[in-house]
Formats: sequence, C-alpha cells, structure tokens
Amino acid sequence: MMLGTEGGEGFVVKVRGLPWSCSADEVQRFFSDCKIQNGAQGIRFIYTREGRPSGEAFVELESEDEVKLALKKDRETMGHRYVEVFKSNNVEMDWVLKHTGPNSPDTANDGFVRRRGLPFGCSKEEIVQFFSGLEIVAVELKLELTMIHHESLWLCSGQVPMTDLGLAEGITALAEELALRG
Repeated sequence: MMLGTEGGEGFVVKVRGLPWSCSADEVQRFFSDCKIQNGAQGIRFIYTREGRPSGEAFVELESEDEVKLALKKDRETMGHRYVEVFKSNNVEMDWVLKHTGPNSPDTANDGFVRRRGLPFGCSKEEIVQFFSGLEIVAVELKLELTMIHHESLWLCSGQVPMTDLGLAEGITALAEELALRG
C-alpha cells in the first residue's frame, strides 16, 4: 500500500549501471512495460558531488505490480551496459537525493576520496597499495567499511580521508579512470 510521496514506502526501484549519457526518455523506453508515475518526472537521476551523472536513478512506479514488472528488467542491457534493478522506497530515494549531488551538505569539501564496490576481503594495506606512486601526505589514514546486506549479497564501500582537497579530487578522478579501464 502506498503511503504517499512524503516519506512513505511508495513504489520505487533503484537502477544502477545506466550509461552516463542516459536520458529520461531512454529510461522510459527501458521500462516500456511499466507505468512510471508522472512519466519522465518519475525518473530521478543521482549525480556525483561534481554534478556529473552517477549512472544510477530512482524510478517511481504506479503500483506494486509495476515494481514487480520493473524488477524483471534486472540485468537486461541498455546499449552495451547491463542494468541492475533493485526494489527501493521513498525513504531511501529521498535520503539519497538529499545527500548526493553538487549541493549535498555531506560531501562538499570534506576531503574524502570515496570508493564503492571494494572486494569483501579488501584490507587497509590494499587500499594504500592502490594509491602507491602518488605523493600523498596524510596526517591520518583511516578506512571505514560500510557493509550492507542486500538480497544475499554483501556490498562494501570505504573512504580514505585526505589532507589536500585538490589532491583528493584528483585521486578520485584517477581512481574512476582506472576503474573504467578495468
């Protein structure tokens, strides 16, 4: 049962793996079998703190049956990318949209380089090794792992505080480029 758009469960899916150049029209075509609430306005893209598309979005649907249809699209392809579809809700969507993007109070000038998708057994030493070869002077190096259980998967993420904000932004860009190269 939908509890309304102000903080209720709602009928929402989270989509990950979208091409960065993806438009709302392309998302609507991907979910052409589903009734998206308010059409293109029911598609809420997530942006990085630099204001670039993250490849993720929330899609608000009209009913629980539409959510079930949308979940069947999990791991189908859009162009050359496979797209993951997860059940979500208004609370998660509202929190993520408030805490991401260029105007987010959580990420503005905090000096952290954030990485997600770390291997489950990833150690602090492996993260330091990843950044080896860079001239980094860190007063403190602390690894915080966040582990989230989602449908029998453990998703890990971590962050490393940096002393130089410009350097942190450069390392983030370098890490993203290395990740794209695979």
